[in-house]
Amino acid sequence: MYTITYSLRENKKDSDEYYFDAALYTDEVLSKAKSTLGSFVEEFSSYTNTIEQGNKTSHEEYYLELLILGTLWKVYSGDAHKLEEGPQHILSALVKLRQKGGFIKPGVDAVRGVLSTIFLSPDLYDNMFTLSPVVKHLEILLDWLEATGEFKYEVKGLRKWHKFIELKPKTTAVELLSASIAFASWFEERSEAALGKYTTNVDRYLNEIRPQHYWHEDVIFCGRRRIEYHLNMVGAEIMNRAFKKDFNKTKKKLVVVPACMSLLRGECKAEPVGSGLHCADCSKECGVSSLTNMGKTHNFEVLIVPHESSLYSSWKNNSGNMEGTGVIGIACVLNLISGGLMLKAVGVPAQCVLLDFCGCKKHWHHEGLPTEINQNYLKKLLQIG
Repeated sequence: MYTITYSLRENKKDSDEYYFDAALYTDEVLSKAKSTLGSFVEEFSSYTNTIEQGNKTSHEEYYLELLILGTLWKVYSGDAHKLEEGPQHILSALVKLRQKGGFIKPGVDAVRGVLSTIFLSPDLYDNMFTLSPVVKHLEILLDWLEATGEFKYEVKGLRKWHKFIELKPKTTAVELLSASIAFASWFEERSEAALGKYTTNVDRYLNEIRPQHYWHEDVIFCGRRRIEYHLNMVGAEIMNRAFKKDFNKTKKKLVVVPACMSLLRGECKAEPVGSGLHCADCSKECGVSSLTNMGKTHNFEVLIVPHESSLYSSWKNNSGNMEGTGVIGIACVLNLISGGLMLKAVGVPAQCVLLDFCGCKKHWHHEGLPTEINQNYLKKLLQIG
C-alpha cells in the first residue's frame, strides 16, 4: 500500500502494534504532564468548576489542552504575528459563513483558498520563528487559528485558558505559557522515537506534494507538520480514555464512517438517511459493507457521513434524538482531536478509531484510495468478540 503521509501498519498486515505503541506512549505523556503541568491544571480545574456548572472535564483532558497550546504555539505563532487585523476578520467571517453550508459553500471555499494562501503563510514548515510566551501573543495566535477554520474546537478550549491566564500576574502567565511550550518541545522530540515510524512520509509530502494545495481551501489542513500527527494520535488515546465510561453506559451504538472507506465510490449505491448514508451492501469486498454486516450481528448501526460539519449541524439541532447513543467516529489522524471535541460539544459520548492510512480524493490522492481500519480495535471499543 502506497503511504501518502502516515500509515499505522508500517508495512505490516495490520495496525495492532500501533495501538500498543500509542497507548504506551500516552501513559508516558500523561506522567510527564502531571509532573510538569500538574499545579497549573489543578488551579485551572478549580477555576472552571466555579464558572461552569456540571463541568466533567478531566485533568487528562486539560493536559491535552496544554499540549495542544504548546504545539500550536511552536508551529504557528511565527505566522500568526504577520496576520493583520483586516484579513483576520475577513477570514474568520468566511469561516462562519462556510459553516452555514448550502449553495454558497463552494464559492466561500474558493475565496478562502486564495486568501489563506496569501495571508496565512503557506510555507508553515519552513518558519522557525516563534512569538515570546506572553498573554498578548496568545490572543494573536488564537485569532490566527480561528481565521484558518481548522481549529474551531481547539480554540474554544484555549479561549478559556486565555481568560484564566489574563487573571494571573504577568510572571505567572509567562511561566504557564513557557511550561506548555517546553512540554510540547519534549513531546516533539520524544514522539519521533515513540511514533515516528508511522509518519515517515509526512515531510516528503510537505515538500513535494503539498504545494499543489496552494490557492485551495485545504492549504492549511494539508500543511500540518509531523508533530501535529503525533499530537492527534496521543489526543485520540487520551479522549478515548476520558470518554470511555460515558460511552459504555449508552444502550445504542452508532459507528460513523467517512466516505473514503467505500470501495466503489463512483458506483456506490448507499442510500440517503438523515445526515448521512446507509450502506446498500453492493460490494462484499467493501470495508463499509463489512462493518455494516458486523453491525447487524452485534447490534450497532453504521452511517456514512461525507463531512463532519453536516453531522455537527444535524446533531446540534436534534440533540434529543441522540440521547442514549454512543458514537464511534472513524477518521484520518488530522481530524481526530477536532472530531472528538465536536462530539463532546454536542453532548455525545464518543470513541474514535483511526483510519490506518489516509486516501480521500478531496485532500490526499487525485484518484482516491479506499481506506481501512483495524477491526479488532473497533471490536474492543464495542466490547464484542
